[in-house]
Amino acid sequence: MINSVSANPIAPKTTKTSIFYVNDLHGQTMKMEKVYNMSRAFDQFVPSEKTTKLKLSSGDIMLGESSKPNVIASKFLELIGITATAVGNHECDGDSKQLYELTKDKNYKMLGLNVKIDENNPLSKRIEKSYIQEKDGERYGIIGLLPPDLFTRVAKPDNYKDFQIDDFDKTIKDVQAEVDRLQEQGVNKVIVISHAGNANEKRLAQETSGIDVILGGHSHELIKDVKEGENLLYGKDGNPVVITQAGKDADNIGVLNLEFDENGVITKVQNNVTPTKTFRRNLVMKYFSEKILGKPEVVGNVKAAEAEPVNRLAEENPHADFVADAMKEATGAEMAILGSANLRNTFEAGAITSRDVSSIVPFKNGMVVAPLSEKTLVEALKFGAHSLVSAGTKPGILQVSGLNYKMNKAGELLSAEYVDKNGNKQALDIQNPSENKTFKVALDTYYANGRDGFSMLSCMDKVEQTFEDDKDKMVMAKLKRMTEAGEPIEVKADNRIQIVD
Repeated sequence: MINSVSANPIAPKTTKTSIFYVNDLHGQTMKMEKVYNMSRAFDQFVPSEKTTKLKLSSGDIMLGESSKPNVIASKFLELIGITATAVGNHECDGDSKQLYELTKDKNYKMLGLNVKIDENNPLSKRIEKSYIQEKDGERYGIIGLLPPDLFTRVAKPDNYKDFQIDDFDKTIKDVQAEVDRLQEQGVNKVIVISHAGNANEKRLAQETSGIDVILGGHSHELIKDVKEGENLLYGKDGNPVVITQAGKDADNIGVLNLEFDENGVITKVQNNVTPTKTFRRNLVMKYFSEKILGKPEVVGNVKAAEAEPVNRLAEENPHADFVADAMKEATGAEMAILGSANLRNTFEAGAITSRDVSSIVPFKNGMVVAPLSEKTLVEALKFGAHSLVSAGTKPGILQVSGLNYKMNKAGELLSAEYVDKNGNKQALDIQNPSENKTFKVALDTYYANGRDGFSMLSCMDKVEQTFEDDKDKMVMAKLKRMTEAGEPIEVKADNRIQIVD
């Protein structure tokens, strides 16, 4: 006779899954060396129960037009075992041919459901809508999304004239159709790797059925833990959808631990975000980086460096002050303006190398000097100031040299003044600025082409000087000059930008 106590019903099937995820690393090669070790730790961790491990990327791993750092970024994804990545806007900083050459022989998938590409472009076959990843007997549907605002986020949109990006309303419908197609093939666990930004990703979660996880990017959110109503939402079918992002600039990586029931519905979730600074740099990645970029040169010794602001888009940044001053000095301009988002790392006390500097200002857009009118400058300052009340404080305030300005927290410009080479200050008329009064201004070609919404700065037809050296070379020159002159190198704010109540 069978004892009724031992006749337990068969436990329902569950699937445990752990996802190592990265996004918006922005070409930070030295931090990638740390992420490499974090990835190895993830591989070596043995969970108490059978768990399927996945590795996915939500894009912007590359940065800038220079191919060498992007060779490292592309190889990095392969080396750490990423199986699929979304295509971010910074993957498109160079032209489409360069992107294809960088990725054509890599074993990871490139995903972008919301882009239509001319069939004559080889990327039309390289970038797929989705794929089914089979591992440990489990099947996962992986869908990728490009940024809907791609053409406003790249310096040279004409490089991608054979790309067509769908608006997000259409994208939501197309994602649903793709989810339905995957489900028809027996897939009941669907992950979206998205470079569409958190606001769009929340819409996607709530306006579709069948998505389980959205690994996000583009808006640089640092999403820790799981909070209902914030990053734990519900689809149209009433099932949970988890959204997460790991910030920006390789400061953090994430590990998302999930448990699915037999129908592919999430029943348990844990979201762990870990700072990269606690890990050592990997020697294999370091060797590979130096093989491509060469050994770094020590260019100075920083005596002291203030911390960057909590939100570098919305405050004076002492590190940006130093860079803008270097731009002004190197070009001989009366002023220099710099996008807040241009800086992707910070100076630290101690010896500083050429690679350190390149990680701080990694974009290679080119530098120009052009005459800009008082009216143009005031319009640009006002547009940047409005970032204080815009979603995500984007595109960010303008960082400056040779110019001081004040605004309030409502994003209104209150005053501005030009600072001449002798330190004398002259007020700009912010109410009725002149079109005839001009200043020689140093800026990079990204802004000189009116990108990030700063259309008033479009001035390539007026450029008086162009420079082969970009911001990183100008900063290195300043560091070397100060070192040779015995000047202490201190990176600190001087209240050139003030924000009042």
